[in-house]
Amino acid sequence: MKVTIESTICEWDNDTAAVIIKFINLIMLAKTRRELEVALDFTPFKSLFQKRLQWGYGKGHLWVKQVCPYNGQVMENRLLIVEF
Repeated sequence: MKVTIESTICEWDNDTAAVIIKFINLIMLAKTRRELEVALDFTPFKSLFQKRLQWGYGKGHLWVKQVCPYNGQVMENRLLIVEF
């Protein structure tokens, strides 16, 4: 997996950086797209991730955008992209 950070991280609160690091660590532990999908579905941090991040899949990648935990606004630019 190749992770590319594409924009700055908006650190709205003290938990933001820790959540993003946990998310990236989860990505790096997965060896395949399927492992990553399963890990994201069954992680105990899923609700924590969903409060601050939005993600989806393309043909050969996972994209991630940051979400403001206070108003739910999704940032326009991608935070990172993961190539499989």
